[in-house]
Amino acid sequence: MKKFMLALCLSFVSLGTFAQEYYDDSAAAGDWAVGLNIPFTFGDDTHLGFGPKLQYYATQALRLEASFDYYLEANERIDWDLNFNLHYLIPAKYGISIYPVVGMTFLHRHWTFDGAPGDSGSLGLNIGIGAQYDVTSNIFVNYECKYQYVNNHDRANMCVGIGFRF
Repeated sequence: MKKFMLALCLSFVSLGTFAQEYYDDSAAAGDWAVGLNIPFTFGDDTHLGFGPKLQYYATQALRLEASFDYYLEANERIDWDLNFNLHYLIPAKYGISIYPVVGMTFLHRHWTFDGAPGDSGSLGLNIGIGAQYDVTSNIFVNYECKYQYVNNHDRANMCVGIGFRF
């Protein structure tokens, strides 16, 4: 019984030894990041998309982002949007940061209705929240939920992404 208790105690002590430790070697002012977003929208129709993003860290906490998302065709309609967002990173523990998303979007739609094509483009507002996990000091993954207020085309947008900071 003593050997069992000793083994149990040592196993609990070793859990602390094997726990990962996060070193705060995250972004600094002047850093850039590039990445890929995979958005999924809810609204008139659901759309799955993909697109690149470019980020600039104005300060360690304030990040500017430009992204382009192209959505796959659904119900004879193709969307793309161009976004300019501002993130304010609030660090939590172990490389996790939470941030509000505020910005603007330009949404373009191309559709076919009864054989006749049509196009429209509208400016709008993005507002939401996101979370980021720093996998390493240069690689991060993120998840965002935002609402796009666009004239007659409001929609919810969930996005997962990956980025490389340099």
